[in-house]
Amino acid sequence: MQDDLESRFREDLEEAVIDAARWPDLIDRVSQASGSEGALLLRSDRTALDALCTPSLADASRRYFDEGWHREDHRLRGIPLMRQRGIAVDQDFTSPEEFAQLPYYQDLLASRSLRWFAGIGFEVKGRLWCLSLQRTIAQGPYEPHEQTRLAALSPLLRRAGLLTAMVEKARLAGMTQAFDVIERAALILDSEGRAVCWNAAFGALLGRDLKLIGGRLTAAEPEAARHLEALGRPAGRPPISAVVVAREDAPPIVIHVIPLVGPSRGLFAGGCTLLLGSIPGAARAPASAILQVAYRLTPAEARLAQAVSGGASLAEAAARFAITAATARSQLKAIFAKTGATRQSELVRLVTGLAC
Repeated sequence: MQDDLESRFREDLEEAVIDAARWPDLIDRVSQASGSEGALLLRSDRTALDALCTPSLADASRRYFDEGWHREDHRLRGIPLMRQRGIAVDQDFTSPEEFAQLPYYQDLLASRSLRWFAGIGFEVKGRLWCLSLQRTIAQGPYEPHEQTRLAALSPLLRRAGLLTAMVEKARLAGMTQAFDVIERAALILDSEGRAVCWNAAFGALLGRDLKLIGGRLTAAEPEAARHLEALGRPAGRPPISAVVVAREDAPPIVIHVIPLVGPSRGLFAGGCTLLLGSIPGAARAPASAILQVAYRLTPAEARLAQAVSGGASLAEAAARFAITAATARSQLKAIFAKTGATRQSELVRLVTGLAC
């Protein structure tokens, strides 16, 4: 491990606080500097929605969550040590017999030639996070002197996580307020279905038929209440695209459910789902304006997203907007990265939902 790890790490953390999109690069550099195969940053309750990993662990991370290993992670035994001293390693809580017999080591990890772990623990707003460093069998375990050096990063991570959460929450609040400009009611939920922030227009929709109780959105009408409750289930993406909330003495409220991904999401502040409320018959903002606010698309990217979603080929859209094919491809790549869409059919569904 390089002697200047802590000082360089401080500089990297300052950049990550300013721009949360730098956290993936940050954990990658820690992985390399510590002689690790890769790293995973996740909450101790192991929700896939709030996890980041280095490219080298992408396959292992996918299997970890998809096959449910995170629900009974053997390494959860190390949580008390992470809270107490800032770090835990396999040797602290695993016997030689367990290394040889547990499926966690012999199936999940062995299938990727992984074995050794060092978990740097730090708390952000009452939740324990873990920077999980992974080594292969050949790379060997984290020795005591390495553990001491890594544990020194815990208070730095805690401070940076808190500051990043504050910056992200302010940005999420700014996003909802921006919807006021285009006269659209907006509320943002975290991964557990709790309201993070909302604008004045959404507040105006709250009342007897639609209300916030304990930070959760609920409705008087049972079916709508069930749909809103489902938004808090950790299922990766919202299970529904819209909820209709009936009201006794007024037209119904239609709430469109839009997943936040990438830069729009935030890592520590917990923005997960954007809810846009509207009343049938009221004036609607164009989808291009919503794309720019919710996903930080540029006007040119929003324009291209609408054109492609409307059925135009990339070549046709490039000709319509007088841009080169290379520019159109570059803009489409940015659109996919910012919206989380992986194919054109997903983009069509997203833009169509925004236009409702």
